[in-house]
Amino acid sequence: MKGSIIVYQTSNLSRHKATKFSRELHGYKDRSNKGRYVYHRPGLLDEIPSRELIRGAVIIKRRDLDKVLEFMKSYDAKVYARTVELTARDEEILKSKE
Repeated sequence: MKGSIIVYQTSNLSRHKATKFSRELHGYKDRSNKGRYVYHRPGLLDEIPSRELIRGAVIIKRRDLDKVLEFMKSYDAKVYARTVELTARDEEILKSKE
């Protein structure tokens, strides 16, 4: 099965914009009342089956590539995308997150 690998950098973004980018991409934990309540705020990758290899590298299904690239380009992040052959483990992880 084919998939896509996306490698991105936010080094050209301001710290504020990079944090906003990361929160919208990965989601974050929102704490209220001095940490008494914790809520998970979902990000784009919570909606899409994905596997994060290392910081800045994500494997996704090819059908979701345009959605992720459009999001990343809206922030002017440096993005490199390639089609790759998924390993059995990658396929298993992507199927389990559907």
